Amino acid sequence: MKKWITVFLYVSLVILAFIYRYDLLEWLREDHSPLLSFVAAILLAFFPVLPYKLIIGLFGYIYGSTAAVLICWSATTIAAAIMYGLVKYLFQQRAATYLASVPSLLKFTSAVQRRPFVSIILARLAPVVPQSAVNIYAGAASLPFWSYLAATGIGKLPGIALYAFLGDRLFA
Repeated sequence: MKKWITVFLYVSLVILAFIYRYDLLEWLREDHSPLLSFVAAILLAFFPVLPYKLIIGLFGYIYGSTAAVLICWSATTIAAAIMYGLVKYLFQQRAATYLASVPSLLKFTSAVQRRPFVSIILARLAPVVPQSAVNIYAGAASLPFWSYLAATGIGKLPGIALYAFLGDRLFA
């Protein structure tokens, strides 16, 4: 029952954030409090209702490249760790059953588990891999947390730096 409540709350918050996405963007443009922006960045990373590249660019425009990188990198890393933990501790049994039921996915998972650090960095650097999928998969595959977190932090940095710089230079 506890798992269904978590899923229901997540889906409800995604729907609400999608409904109020323009209000959220307007609030981010007007409010320049770094703490509130940091909390908003975590929530927008955890509930992906807008492309996060847009959020990074907006933060780059508002705060400049360096501050935007620090805020967005920290926020996405925290959101990734939370998502990993939720999947690992609430859905581990169901996820392990699913991963074992698909033979090709089982082979892929065993390869990723042999080199989790490199696998996560490559997944983070690949622009076509959804970041939420990496978080969910890492928790489902029970990758070592600290290895996952370090690889996540390193792998996210180049993309975040690029979009923060582009947002900073948008009207320059």
